Amino acid sequence: MTALTRYKLRKLAKYTLVTRAVAITFTLYSGGALDLQIGAWALLGLWTGILEEYLFGRRFRSLAIPLQFLGKVLLVNLLTIALIALAFAMDSDRFNWFAHHQPDKVQHIFLMRQLYTLMLRVVIITSIAILVVQVEELMGRRMFVGFLLGRYERPVAEERVVLTLDLVGSTGLAERMGDLRYFRFINTTYSLMTDAVLRNEADIHKYVGDEVIFTWPMKVGVRHENCLDLFFDIEERIAQHAEVLKGEFGVVPAFRAALHGGRVISAQIGHTKRSLELSGDVMNSVSRMLGVAKDMKVDLLISSELLARIPGARERFSIGPEMVAPVKGRKREVHVHEVGRSRKV
Repeated sequence: MTALTRYKLRKLAKYTLVTRAVAITFTLYSGGALDLQIGAWALLGLWTGILEEYLFGRRFRSLAIPLQFLGKVLLVNLLTIALIALAFAMDSDRFNWFAHHQPDKVQHIFLMRQLYTLMLRVVIITSIAILVVQVEELMGRRMFVGFLLGRYERPVAEERVVLTLDLVGSTGLAERMGDLRYFRFINTTYSLMTDAVLRNEADIHKYVGDEVIFTWPMKVGVRHENCLDLFFDIEERIAQHAEVLKGEFGVVPAFRAALHGGRVISAQIGHTKRSLELSGDVMNSVSRMLGVAKDMKVDLLISSELLARIPGARERFSIGPEMVAPVKGRKREVHVHEVGRSRKV
């Protein structure tokens, strides 16, 4: 099973579990009994997830966030009503949504108070489920779960892989395009990275202007060479859309990147505006390595320390000779290698 398939299945599971949990809470709060209807609410969550992932997709991305929620909730409920009507039309004898008041015809469903009571519950429950899942995606799974569990209230030491990716010639591009067009260019470019990010199981830690910082838990980052493949998969994705980017913006973006891993400190910072930050020697080193990659005009540099933890790297990637990158504030240098990909999985 690919990482992209796992992502889609996780998303369907999130909608199913969140909808079921909200329905149980709503039922208990209203004094109702937990019966087989809870299974129906779980199916509604699965149905909502399918619509979100396979029908809605990015169709609402251009709207303001409140309008995105409103549009999704309205469509989910309209399609749910259509399913109810279809179920009755196909087999009215077994149609028992309303056990004590069976409608005679499809159109009679819309004259029944029970339908509107049901749909009010559907609106409330699906709205909360959509809100929770969208907030989780907005914050990122790691940050969202960490905040819920209070994991990062105190600094936590973790073993992580860090890839920092920088757009080549960003200053000149911004001056040539102008602020608004450059922002659209950056946003379009970042959107094209999505499939590569999901395929290689990366977390997006932060966008810093024209720079993106990706992270993995050490085990996930080195597994199947995910941390190395991400850079080349992004390049491949950009190349596939080169004509479109060239036509719309007059340029095809190119990137340089640095890859390092080891012990980092994760912690929440701020009070009125909280964020999850990474600090430590790894972050300092990878930032300096990116500067060295720019100076040397090298696409991707990896530290020798991290490379030693990826035993299968040399089977699919061409690894250059070891070089020394002095890091400001460190007593010792970072040893790095240039990397190219010779074979895709």
